[in-house]
Amino acid sequence: MTGAAPTARSLRVGIDTGGTFTDVVLLDEATGARTVAKSPSTPGDHAVGFLTAGDKALAAAGAGWTDAGAVFHGTTVATNALLQGEVAGLGFLTTAGFRHLLEIGRQSVPDGYGNSYFWVKPDRIVPLHLVREVPERLDAGGAVLRPLDEAAVVAQAAGFRDHGVTAGGVCLLHAYADPAHERRVRGLFSAAHPRCAGSIRSDVLREDREDERAGTTLVDPFVKPALAPHGERLAPQPADRAGGRTHLTSPQHSGVSSSIRNGQYQSLSAPCGGPRAASRPTATP
Repeated sequence: MTGAAPTARSLRVGIDTGGTFTDVVLLDEATGARTVAKSPSTPGDHAVGFLTAGDKALAAAGAGWTDAGAVFHGTTVATNALLQGEVAGLGFLTTAGFRHLLEIGRQSVPDGYGNSYFWVKPDRIVPLHLVREVPERLDAGGAVLRPLDEAAVVAQAAGFRDHGVTAGGVCLLHAYADPAHERRVRGLFSAAHPRCAGSIRSDVLREDREDERAGTTLVDPFVKPALAPHGERLAPQPADRAGGRTHLTSPQHSGVSSSIRNGQYQSLSAPCGGPRAASRPTATP
């Protein structure tokens, strides 16, 4: 690890929290000098590994957190939760008549129809017994064809609670056109089952195509239990140590965000940063 002493507040700090190691790169914007460091990750509390690695890199550069102009953070916490299936107790709520939405999926199969005989459909992200329905219906323009049955929503919330569901996704038909029913469902669920981390499709990704949107919506609550403690403990600490400097996360669209709460955007947080960074030196002026 090498690096010259930086000018105050001229450092950019990039930290990647992985399952095994936490890696840090410091860039001195005044001199162009780079400093790298590595430290074991701490799955019990990723904030510890994050700050330990940051301290190590800053010490090697002869700097402190007050020299950091901005802190950028990528993480595979959400990625690992998806790959390893670490978050149990996931439920799904949809419009009556569409309980098998996840099971049916799309007509196409990977590698075309020539592969259809050999292809084995993977397990759905939510088992069928934890997929529940509520009577309601909108048309494609958002007009109400069948009012939301609020009593049924409360009953399904109680059913989720009794079955140990601690995270749930809501994907009602045509909610992209009018999210009122989904928002009401969220309110009723919050009151009836407050320990359930819920996500609604119209907030996560307000677009059509029920199967694709259902899957994306479910990723959000699936990884939230893994992300929430990480984000809650970590978010204020770099700002405190760096005298209020900006702490930004790297979501999978390769931009930056001031929040780690949107699980679906953090599922490829760290992996997306590599191609993004590699594209800079090869970019045509």
